[in-house]
Amino acid sequence: MSRALLNKTILFNDLSDSFKDEMAKIMTPIEVPPGHIVTKEGEEITQFMIVESGSLIRTKASVEEGDAIMLDEIGANGVTGFMHVAARDSGVAYATLTAGNEGAKVWTVGIEFDHLLRRNSDFAIETIQILTQWLRRETKITRATLHGGRRDDPTASSLRKSLNRPENVEVFKVMCYDTTSWVKENFEPQVKRFNETHEHMLLKIDYTQDRLDVNTASYAVGYHAVCLFVNDTASAEVIKTLSLGGVGLIAMRCAGFDRVDLNAAKTFGLSVARVPAYSPYAVAEHAIALLMSVNRKIHAANTRVKMANFTLDSGLLGMDIHGKNVGVLGTGKIGQILCRIVSGFGANLLAYDVFESDEVKLLGGKYASKEEIFKTCDVIFLMMPLLPATKHTINSEMLPLLKKGVIIINTSRGGLIETTALLEGIKSGIIGGAGIDVYENEGEYFYQDWSAKSIEDPTLVALLGNNKVVMTAHQAFFTREAIEKIVSTTIENFGEYSEGVRGKDLTNSV
Repeated sequence: MSRALLNKTILFNDLSDSFKDEMAKIMTPIEVPPGHIVTKEGEEITQFMIVESGSLIRTKASVEEGDAIMLDEIGANGVTGFMHVAARDSGVAYATLTAGNEGAKVWTVGIEFDHLLRRNSDFAIETIQILTQWLRRETKITRATLHGGRRDDPTASSLRKSLNRPENVEVFKVMCYDTTSWVKENFEPQVKRFNETHEHMLLKIDYTQDRLDVNTASYAVGYHAVCLFVNDTASAEVIKTLSLGGVGLIAMRCAGFDRVDLNAAKTFGLSVARVPAYSPYAVAEHAIALLMSVNRKIHAANTRVKMANFTLDSGLLGMDIHGKNVGVLGTGKIGQILCRIVSGFGANLLAYDVFESDEVKLLGGKYASKEEIFKTCDVIFLMMPLLPATKHTINSEMLPLLKKGVIIINTSRGGLIETTALLEGIKSGIIGGAGIDVYENEGEYFYQDWSAKSIEDPTLVALLGNNKVVMTAHQAFFTREAIEKIVSTTIENFGEYSEGVRGKDLTNSV
Protein backbone atom coordinates (compact mmCIF):
# COMPACT_ATOMS: atom_id res chain seq x y z
CA MET A 1 0.00 0.00 0.00
CA SER A 2 2.89 2.37 0.77
CA ARG A 3 4.19 1.99 -2.80
CA ALA A 4 0.76 2.75 -4.28
CA LEU A 5 0.46 5.84 -2.04
CA LEU A 6 3.69 7.27 -3.44
CA ASN A 7 2.18 7.04 -6.93
CA LYS A 8 -0.79 9.13 -5.78
CA THR A 9 1.27 11.78 -3.99
CA ILE A 10 2.04 14.74 -6.26
CA LEU A 11 5.38 15.38 -4.62
CA PHE A 12 6.65 11.84 -5.26
CA ASN A 13 4.75 10.45 -8.26
CA ASP A 14 7.50 11.44 -10.72
CA LEU A 15 10.25 9.62 -8.85
CA SER A 16 11.84 6.59 -10.47
CA ASP A 17 10.31 3.20 -9.68
CA SER A 18 13.49 2.08 -7.95
CA PHE A 19 13.45 5.15 -5.67
CA LYS A 20 9.78 4.56 -4.82
CA ASP A 21 10.50 0.89 -4.08
CA GLU A 22 13.26 1.80 -1.64
CA MET A 23 11.21 4.56 -0.03
CA ALA A 24 8.31 2.17 0.51
CA LYS A 25 10.62 -0.08 2.55
CA ILE A 26 11.35 2.67 5.10
CA MET A 27 7.76 3.95 5.48
CA THR A 28 6.00 3.12 8.75
CA PRO A 29 2.19 3.18 9.01
CA ILE A 30 0.49 4.82 11.99
CA GLU A 31 -3.21 4.93 12.82
CA VAL A 32 -3.92 8.25 14.51
CA PRO A 33 -7.19 8.51 16.49
CA PRO A 34 -9.42 11.61 16.15
CA GLY A 35 -8.08 14.63 17.99
CA HIS A 36 -4.73 13.03 18.77
CA ILE A 37 -1.74 15.40 18.57
CA VAL A 38 0.89 14.11 16.16
CA THR A 39 3.35 16.99 16.44
CA LYS A 40 3.33 19.92 18.84
CA GLU A 41 4.24 23.44 17.79
CA GLY A 42 7.89 24.06 18.71
CA GLU A 43 8.88 20.37 18.76
CA GLU A 44 11.86 19.20 16.72
CA ILE A 45 10.91 17.68 13.36
CA THR A 46 12.72 14.41 12.67
CA GLN A 47 10.36 12.76 10.18
CA PHE A 48 7.94 13.59 7.41
CA MET A 49 4.46 12.17 6.99
CA ILE A 50 2.27 11.17 4.06
CA VAL A 51 -1.48 11.03 4.72
CA GLU A 52 -3.20 7.96 3.28
CA SER A 53 -6.69 8.64 4.63
CA GLY A 54 -8.44 11.03 6.98
CA SER A 55 -6.73 14.35 7.63
CA LEU A 56 -4.29 16.27 9.79
CA ILE A 57 -5.23 19.74 11.04
CA ARG A 58 -2.50 22.37 11.40
CA THR A 59 -3.17 24.93 14.13
CA LYS A 60 -1.22 27.81 15.58
CA ALA A 61 -1.27 28.08 19.36
CA SER A 62 -3.05 31.10 20.79
CA VAL A 63 -0.81 33.46 22.73
CA GLU A 64 -3.62 33.85 25.23
CA GLU A 65 -6.11 31.43 26.64
CA GLY A 66 -8.61 30.35 24.02
CA ASP A 67 -8.97 28.13 21.00
CA ALA A 68 -5.99 27.57 18.72
CA ILE A 69 -6.12 29.19 15.29
CA MET A 70 -6.55 26.83 12.35
CA LEU A 71 -4.06 27.23 9.51
CA ASP A 72 -5.01 24.49 7.08
CA GLU A 73 -5.97 20.84 6.66
CA ILE A 74 -3.76 18.18 5.09
CA GLY A 75 -5.93 15.56 3.43
CA ALA A 76 -5.33 12.25 1.67
CA ASN A 77 -2.07 12.11 -0.34
CA GLY A 78 -0.80 15.25 1.38
CA VAL A 79 2.72 15.55 2.77
CA THR A 80 4.04 17.46 5.77
CA GLY A 81 7.58 17.89 7.09
CA PHE A 82 9.37 16.77 3.93
CA MET A 83 11.31 20.00 3.43
CA HIS A 84 12.82 19.71 6.91
CA VAL A 85 13.94 16.13 6.45
CA ALA A 86 15.14 16.48 2.84
CA ALA A 87 17.16 19.57 3.70
CA ARG A 88 18.65 17.80 6.74
CA ASP A 89 17.36 20.68 8.80
CA SER A 90 15.29 19.23 11.59
CA GLY A 91 14.17 22.65 12.84
CA VAL A 92 11.03 22.97 14.90
CA ALA A 93 7.38 22.66 14.01
CA TYR A 94 5.71 25.95 13.06
CA ALA A 95 2.31 24.58 14.02
CA THR A 96 0.62 21.73 15.87
CA LEU A 97 -0.59 18.73 13.85
CA THR A 98 -3.74 17.04 15.11
CA ALA A 99 -5.79 14.23 13.57
CA GLY A 100 -9.15 15.38 12.19
CA ASN A 101 -12.61 14.26 13.27
CA GLU A 102 -12.28 10.94 11.47
CA GLY A 103 -8.72 10.30 12.57
CA ALA A 104 -5.95 9.67 10.06
CA LYS A 105 -3.77 6.94 8.67
CA VAL A 106 -0.30 8.29 7.98
CA TRP A 107 3.01 6.85 6.85
CA THR A 108 6.14 8.25 8.48
CA VAL A 109 9.68 8.44 7.14
CA GLY A 110 12.51 9.40 9.45
CA ILE A 111 16.31 9.51 9.44
CA GLU A 112 16.33 6.43 7.19
CA PHE A 113 15.53 8.77 4.28
CA ASP A 114 18.81 10.59 4.81
CA HIS A 115 20.66 7.27 4.92
CA LEU A 116 18.97 6.24 1.66
CA LEU A 117 20.17 9.38 -0.12
CA ARG A 118 23.69 8.92 1.20
CA ARG A 119 23.82 5.37 -0.17
CA ASN A 120 22.49 6.24 -3.62
CA SER A 121 23.58 9.44 -5.37
CA ASP A 122 20.94 9.00 -8.06
CA PHE A 123 18.23 9.19 -5.40
CA ALA A 124 19.87 12.31 -4.00
CA ILE A 125 19.79 13.91 -7.45
CA GLU A 126 16.10 12.99 -7.86
CA THR A 127 15.38 14.58 -4.50
CA ILE A 128 17.11 17.77 -5.57
CA GLN A 129 15.04 17.75 -8.75
CA ILE A 130 11.70 17.43 -6.97
CA LEU A 131 12.73 20.11 -4.49
CA THR A 132 13.68 22.39 -7.37
CA GLN A 133 10.35 21.75 -9.12
CA TRP A 134 8.48 22.48 -5.91
CA LEU A 135 10.45 25.66 -5.36
CA ARG A 136 9.83 26.87 -8.93
CA ARG A 137 6.11 26.20 -8.64
CA GLU A 138 5.78 27.96 -5.29
CA THR A 139 7.90 30.88 -6.51
CA LYS A 140 5.63 31.36 -9.51
CA ILE A 141 2.59 31.34 -7.26
CA THR A 142 4.22 33.84 -4.93
CA ARG A 143 5.24 36.10 -7.81
CA ALA A 144 1.74 36.06 -9.23
CA THR A 145 0.31 36.90 -5.82
CA LEU A 146 2.80 39.66 -5.17
CA HIS A 147 2.53 41.19 -8.64
CA GLY A 148 -0.06 43.77 -7.64
CA GLY A 149 1.37 44.58 -4.25
CA ARG A 150 5.06 43.75 -4.17
CA ARG A 151 7.06 46.07 -2.00
CA ASP A 152 9.66 47.04 -4.56
CA ASP A 153 7.23 47.70 -7.40
CA PRO A 154 7.69 50.32 -10.13
CA THR A 155 5.44 52.84 -8.38
CA ALA A 156 7.75 52.78 -5.36
CA SER A 157 10.70 53.45 -7.62
CA SER A 158 8.79 56.31 -9.29
CA LEU A 159 8.03 57.80 -5.88
CA ARG A 160 11.73 57.81 -5.00
CA LYS A 161 12.62 59.46 -8.29
CA SER A 162 9.92 62.13 -7.95
CA LEU A 163 11.40 63.15 -4.61
CA ASN A 164 15.03 62.75 -5.68
CA ARG A 165 15.68 59.97 -3.20
CA PRO A 166 18.18 57.14 -3.74
CA GLU A 167 16.89 53.66 -4.56
CA ASN A 168 17.89 52.32 -1.14
CA VAL A 169 15.36 54.54 0.66
CA GLU A 170 12.60 52.32 2.03
CA VAL A 171 9.07 52.85 0.79
CA PHE A 172 6.61 51.87 3.50
CA LYS A 173 3.53 50.53 1.70
CA VAL A 174 0.01 50.64 3.11
CA MET A 175 -3.22 49.17 1.75
CA CYS A 176 -6.12 51.35 2.88
CA TYR A 177 -9.47 49.55 2.95
CA ASP A 178 -13.04 50.90 2.91
CA THR A 179 -11.92 54.12 1.24
CA THR A 180 -14.47 56.85 0.64
CA SER A 181 -13.75 60.24 -0.85
CA TRP A 182 -12.94 61.96 2.44
CA VAL A 183 -10.29 59.38 3.30
CA LYS A 184 -8.18 59.91 0.20
CA GLU A 185 -8.78 63.67 0.14
CA ASN A 186 -7.45 64.05 3.69
CA PHE A 187 -4.69 61.45 3.69
CA GLU A 188 -2.94 62.44 0.46
CA PRO A 189 -1.89 65.98 1.54
CA GLN A 190 -0.47 64.70 4.82
CA VAL A 191 1.31 61.80 3.10
CA LYS A 192 2.85 64.34 0.74
CA ARG A 193 4.06 66.47 3.67
CA PHE A 194 5.42 63.37 5.41
CA ASN A 195 7.44 62.36 2.34
CA GLU A 196 8.80 65.87 1.86
CA THR A 197 10.09 66.01 5.44
CA HIS A 198 11.45 62.47 5.90
CA GLU A 199 14.78 61.65 4.26
CA HIS A 200 15.18 57.97 5.12
CA MET A 201 11.68 56.60 4.61
CA LEU A 202 8.81 57.29 2.23
CA LEU A 203 5.15 56.47 2.74
CA LYS A 204 2.94 55.15 -0.06
CA ILE A 205 -0.76 54.43 0.47
CA ASP A 206 -2.88 52.53 -2.04
CA TYR A 207 -6.65 52.72 -1.67
CA THR A 208 -9.54 50.34 -2.22
CA GLN A 209 -13.25 50.92 -1.68
CA ASP A 210 -13.65 47.29 -0.64
CA ARG A 211 -13.82 46.39 3.01
CA LEU A 212 -11.35 44.00 4.54
CA ASP A 213 -12.68 40.45 4.88
CA VAL A 214 -11.66 36.92 3.92
CA ASN A 215 -12.23 37.72 0.24
CA THR A 216 -10.16 40.91 0.13
CA ALA A 217 -7.30 40.17 2.55
CA SER A 218 -5.11 39.07 -0.37
CA TYR A 219 -5.14 42.66 -1.68
CA ALA A 220 -2.57 43.45 1.03
CA VAL A 221 0.00 40.84 0.01
CA GLY A 222 3.38 42.58 -0.20
CA TYR A 223 2.31 45.57 1.93
CA HIS A 224 3.81 46.49 5.28
CA ALA A 225 0.53 47.62 6.82
CA VAL A 226 -3.22 47.84 6.36
CA CYS A 227 -5.32 50.85 7.32
CA LEU A 228 -8.82 49.93 8.50
CA PHE A 229 -12.06 51.61 9.55
CA VAL A 230 -14.97 50.65 11.77
CA ASN A 231 -16.62 48.10 9.45
CA ASP A 232 -13.52 46.26 8.26
CA THR A 233 -13.23 42.72 9.62
CA ALA A 234 -9.85 41.46 10.80
CA SER A 235 -10.85 37.97 11.90
CA ALA A 236 -8.38 35.19 12.69
CA GLU A 237 -8.62 33.86 9.14
CA VAL A 238 -8.07 37.32 7.68
CA ILE A 239 -5.11 37.98 9.99
CA LYS A 240 -3.55 34.67 8.96
CA THR A 241 -3.72 35.78 5.31
CA LEU A 242 -2.30 39.21 6.16
CA SER A 243 0.57 37.59 8.06
CA LEU A 244 1.40 35.21 5.22
CA GLY A 245 1.35 38.18 2.84
CA GLY A 246 3.95 40.06 4.88
CA VAL A 247 1.70 42.57 6.65
CA GLY A 248 3.03 43.53 10.08
CA LEU A 249 0.75 46.35 11.21
CA ILE A 250 -3.00 46.83 11.46
CA ALA A 251 -3.61 50.56 11.76
CA MET A 252 -7.15 51.51 12.73
CA ARG A 253 -8.11 55.02 11.61
CA CYS A 254 -10.61 55.16 14.46
CA ALA A 255 -10.74 54.48 18.20
CA GLY A 256 -12.74 51.24 18.06
CA PHE A 257 -11.13 47.85 17.43
CA ASP A 258 -13.93 45.41 18.26
CA ARG A 259 -13.74 43.82 14.78
CA VAL A 260 -10.05 42.96 15.17
CA ASP A 261 -9.17 39.56 16.63
CA LEU A 262 -6.43 40.78 18.95
CA ASN A 263 -5.56 37.26 20.05
CA ALA A 264 -4.96 36.20 16.45
CA ALA A 265 -2.93 39.35 15.82
CA LYS A 266 -0.62 38.52 18.72
CA THR A 267 -0.39 34.90 17.66
CA PHE A 268 0.72 35.80 14.14
CA GLY A 269 2.94 38.64 15.30
CA LEU A 270 0.96 41.59 13.94
CA SER A 271 0.98 44.89 15.80
CA VAL A 272 -2.31 46.78 16.16
CA ALA A 273 -2.47 50.56 16.56
CA ARG A 274 -5.41 52.95 16.62
CA VAL A 275 -6.39 56.59 17.05
CA PRO A 276 -7.39 56.62 20.73
CA ALA A 277 -8.94 60.09 20.66
CA TYR A 278 -9.64 62.62 17.96
CA SER A 279 -12.34 65.12 18.88
CA PRO A 280 -14.59 64.20 21.77
CA TYR A 281 -16.31 67.55 21.22
CA ALA A 282 -17.44 66.40 17.77
CA VAL A 283 -19.37 63.41 19.13
CA ALA A 284 -20.84 65.27 22.10
CA GLU A 285 -21.97 68.20 19.95
CA HIS A 286 -23.54 65.84 17.40
CA ALA A 287 -25.51 64.20 20.20
CA ILE A 288 -26.93 67.60 21.12
CA ALA A 289 -27.73 68.27 17.46
CA LEU A 290 -29.71 65.03 17.31
CA LEU A 291 -31.54 65.92 20.53
CA MET A 292 -32.61 69.33 19.25
CA SER A 293 -33.66 67.91 15.88
CA VAL A 294 -35.81 65.24 17.54
CA ASN A 295 -37.20 67.56 20.21
CA ARG A 296 -37.93 70.61 18.06
CA LYS A 297 -38.84 68.57 14.94
CA ILE A 298 -36.21 70.40 12.88
CA HIS A 299 -36.14 67.70 10.20
CA ALA A 300 -39.93 67.80 9.75
CA ALA A 301 -40.10 71.60 9.89
CA ASN A 302 -37.36 71.94 7.27
CA THR A 303 -39.22 69.62 4.90
CA ARG A 304 -42.48 71.54 5.36
CA VAL A 305 -40.95 74.96 4.79
CA LYS A 306 -39.18 73.83 1.63
CA MET A 307 -42.60 72.76 0.34
CA ALA A 308 -43.90 76.29 1.14
CA ASN A 309 -45.95 74.98 4.06
CA PHE A 310 -45.47 77.62 6.76
CA THR A 311 -48.17 76.45 9.16
CA LEU A 312 -47.69 75.40 12.78
CA ASP A 313 -49.45 72.50 14.47
CA SER A 314 -48.86 70.04 17.32
CA GLY A 315 -46.70 67.88 15.05
CA LEU A 316 -43.93 70.45 15.46
CA LEU A 317 -44.36 70.95 19.21
CA GLY A 318 -41.26 70.42 21.35
CA MET A 319 -40.30 71.04 24.97
CA ASP A 320 -37.82 73.20 26.89
CA ILE A 321 -34.70 71.28 27.90
CA HIS A 322 -34.25 73.79 30.71
CA GLY A 323 -35.47 72.28 33.96
CA LYS A 324 -35.86 68.78 32.52
CA ASN A 325 -34.14 65.67 33.86
CA VAL A 326 -31.39 64.58 31.48
CA GLY A 327 -29.59 61.28 31.98
CA VAL A 328 -26.12 60.51 30.63
CA LEU A 329 -25.14 56.85 30.66
CA GLY A 330 -21.36 56.82 30.40
CA THR A 331 -19.21 59.71 31.62
CA GLY A 332 -15.88 59.12 29.96
CA LYS A 333 -14.20 61.95 28.08
CA ILE A 334 -17.06 62.39 25.59
CA GLY A 335 -19.70 61.94 28.28
CA GLN A 336 -18.09 64.60 30.46
CA ILE A 337 -18.09 67.11 27.60
CA LEU A 338 -21.74 66.28 26.93
CA CYS A 339 -22.55 66.86 30.62
CA ARG A 340 -20.89 70.27 30.38
CA ILE A 341 -23.11 71.19 27.41
CA VAL A 342 -26.26 69.82 29.06
CA SER A 343 -25.56 71.85 32.21
CA GLY A 344 -25.57 74.96 30.01
CA PHE A 345 -29.23 74.29 29.20
CA GLY A 346 -30.08 74.52 32.87
CA ALA A 347 -31.22 70.89 32.96
CA ASN A 348 -31.10 68.58 35.96
CA LEU A 349 -28.17 66.28 35.22
CA LEU A 350 -28.20 62.62 36.25
CA ALA A 351 -25.31 60.35 35.34
CA TYR A 352 -24.36 56.69 35.45
CA ASP A 353 -20.90 55.14 35.17
CA VAL A 354 -18.93 52.53 37.05
CA PHE A 355 -16.26 55.22 37.49
CA GLU A 356 -17.72 58.46 38.80
CA SER A 357 -16.29 61.72 37.47
CA ASP A 358 -15.45 64.59 39.81
CA GLU A 359 -15.93 67.02 36.91
CA VAL A 360 -19.51 65.84 36.42
CA LYS A 361 -20.17 66.32 40.11
CA LEU A 362 -18.72 69.85 39.98
CA LEU A 363 -21.20 70.60 37.20
CA GLY A 364 -23.99 69.72 39.60
CA GLY A 365 -24.50 66.25 38.19
CA LYS A 366 -25.83 63.51 40.40
CA TYR A 367 -24.77 59.90 39.95
CA ALA A 368 -27.71 57.52 40.05
CA SER A 369 -28.63 53.98 39.14
CA LYS A 370 -29.71 53.13 35.61
CA GLU A 371 -33.16 52.31 37.00
CA GLU A 372 -33.53 55.80 38.49
CA ILE A 373 -32.43 57.41 35.24
CA PHE A 374 -34.90 55.28 33.26
CA LYS A 375 -37.71 56.18 35.65
CA THR A 376 -37.13 59.93 35.98
CA CYS A 377 -35.35 61.30 32.89
CA ASP A 378 -36.98 63.12 29.99
CA VAL A 379 -33.87 62.64 27.83
CA ILE A 380 -31.34 59.79 27.95
CA PHE A 381 -27.97 59.89 26.20
CA LEU A 382 -26.10 56.63 25.61
CA MET A 383 -22.36 57.38 25.77
CA MET A 384 -21.03 53.99 26.89
CA PRO A 385 -18.62 51.62 25.13
CA LEU A 386 -20.13 48.41 23.76
CA LEU A 387 -19.27 45.62 26.18
CA PRO A 388 -21.08 42.40 27.13
CA ALA A 389 -22.45 44.26 30.17
CA THR A 390 -23.73 47.21 28.13
CA LYS A 391 -25.09 45.42 25.06
CA HIS A 392 -28.81 46.18 24.57
CA THR A 393 -28.96 48.59 27.50
CA ILE A 394 -32.21 49.69 25.86
CA ASN A 395 -34.24 46.49 25.52
CA SER A 396 -37.81 45.27 25.66
CA GLU A 397 -37.62 44.30 29.34
CA MET A 398 -36.73 47.80 30.48
CA LEU A 399 -39.35 49.63 28.39
CA PRO A 400 -41.89 49.64 31.25
CA LEU A 401 -39.28 51.35 33.45
CA LEU A 402 -38.92 54.38 31.16
CA LYS A 403 -40.59 57.71 31.78
CA LYS A 404 -43.33 58.13 29.18
CA GLY A 405 -42.26 60.29 26.25
CA VAL A 406 -38.50 60.00 26.89
CA ILE A 407 -36.14 60.90 24.05
CA ILE A 408 -33.28 58.43 23.46
CA ILE A 409 -30.01 59.64 21.87
CA ASN A 410 -27.21 57.27 20.81
CA THR A 411 -23.94 58.41 19.23
CA SER A 412 -21.81 55.67 20.77
CA ARG A 413 -22.35 52.09 19.55
CA GLY A 414 -25.36 50.63 17.77
CA GLY A 415 -25.36 47.51 19.93
CA LEU A 416 -26.34 49.53 23.00
CA ILE A 417 -29.91 49.52 21.66
CA GLU A 418 -32.06 46.52 20.82
CA THR A 419 -33.57 48.16 17.75
CA THR A 420 -36.81 46.16 17.73
CA ALA A 421 -37.40 47.26 21.34
CA LEU A 422 -36.76 50.90 20.37
CA LEU A 423 -39.35 50.67 17.60
CA GLU A 424 -41.79 48.94 19.96
CA GLY A 425 -41.29 51.72 22.52
CA ILE A 426 -41.93 54.45 19.93
CA LYS A 427 -45.05 52.66 18.65
CA SER A 428 -46.48 52.31 22.16
CA GLY A 429 -45.73 55.95 23.04
CA ILE A 430 -43.30 55.09 25.83
CA ILE A 431 -40.43 56.54 23.79
CA GLY A 432 -41.23 59.98 22.37
CA GLY A 433 -38.46 59.99 19.79
CA ALA A 434 -34.93 58.85 19.07
CA GLY A 435 -31.81 60.39 17.58
CA ILE A 436 -29.29 57.76 16.50
CA ASP A 437 -25.99 57.98 14.70
CA VAL A 438 -25.27 54.27 15.00
CA TYR A 439 -27.20 51.07 14.31
CA GLU A 440 -26.48 47.58 15.59
CA ASN A 441 -26.48 46.05 12.10
CA GLU A 442 -24.95 48.99 10.25
CA GLY A 443 -21.94 47.13 8.89
CA GLU A 444 -23.42 46.18 5.53
CA TYR A 445 -24.98 49.57 4.84
CA PHE A 446 -23.20 52.53 6.44
CA TYR A 447 -20.62 54.42 4.39
CA GLN A 448 -22.08 53.03 1.17
CA ASP A 449 -24.63 54.40 -1.28
CA TRP A 450 -27.79 52.28 -1.22
CA SER A 451 -30.05 54.88 -2.83
CA ALA A 452 -30.46 52.83 -6.01
CA LYS A 453 -30.66 49.46 -4.28
CA SER A 454 -33.20 47.68 -2.13
CA ILE A 455 -32.38 47.53 1.58
CA GLU A 456 -33.10 44.00 2.75
CA ASP A 457 -32.91 44.67 6.49
CA PRO A 458 -36.55 45.17 7.61
CA THR A 459 -35.53 46.72 10.93
CA LEU A 460 -33.40 49.35 9.22
CA VAL A 461 -36.25 50.04 6.79
CA ALA A 462 -38.57 50.55 9.77
CA LEU A 463 -36.14 53.02 11.34
CA LEU A 464 -35.80 55.00 8.11
CA GLY A 465 -39.55 55.19 7.71
CA ASN A 466 -40.32 56.31 11.27
CA ASN A 467 -40.95 60.05 11.54
CA LYS A 468 -40.01 60.04 15.24
CA VAL A 469 -36.49 58.84 14.46
CA VAL A 470 -33.71 61.14 13.29
CA MET A 471 -30.88 59.06 11.95
CA THR A 472 -27.41 59.87 10.67
CA ALA A 473 -24.92 57.37 9.28
CA HIS A 474 -22.17 57.19 11.92
CA GLN A 475 -20.99 60.73 11.28
CA ALA A 476 -20.79 62.11 14.82
CA PHE A 477 -16.99 62.13 14.62
CA PHE A 478 -16.98 63.88 11.24
CA THR A 479 -15.54 67.37 11.80
CA ARG A 480 -12.49 69.01 10.26
CA GLU A 481 -10.67 68.91 13.59
CA ALA A 482 -11.41 65.22 14.14
CA ILE A 483 -10.37 64.18 10.64
CA GLU A 484 -7.13 66.13 10.96
CA LYS A 485 -6.36 64.26 14.18
CA ILE A 486 -7.33 60.87 12.72
CA VAL A 487 -5.07 61.28 9.71
CA SER A 488 -2.09 62.73 11.57
CA THR A 489 -2.20 60.09 14.31
CA THR A 490 -2.53 57.25 11.79
CA ILE A 491 0.49 58.51 9.86
CA GLU A 492 2.42 58.83 13.12
CA ASN A 493 1.57 55.18 13.80
CA PHE A 494 2.99 54.21 10.38
CA GLY A 495 6.15 56.19 11.03
CA GLU A 496 6.70 54.70 14.48
CA TYR A 497 6.23 51.15 13.21
CA SER A 498 8.59 51.75 10.28
CA GLU A 499 11.26 52.77 12.79
CA GLY A 500 11.10 49.35 14.42
CA VAL A 501 8.65 49.93 17.26
CA ARG A 502 6.38 46.92 17.73
CA GLY A 503 3.42 45.65 19.75
CA LYS A 504 2.73 47.32 23.08
CA ASP A 505 5.71 49.64 22.60
CA LEU A 506 3.74 51.56 19.97
CA THR A 507 2.42 54.79 21.44
CA ASN A 508 -1.14 54.03 20.32
CA SER A 509 -1.05 50.26 20.58
CA VAL A 510 -4.17 48.27 21.34
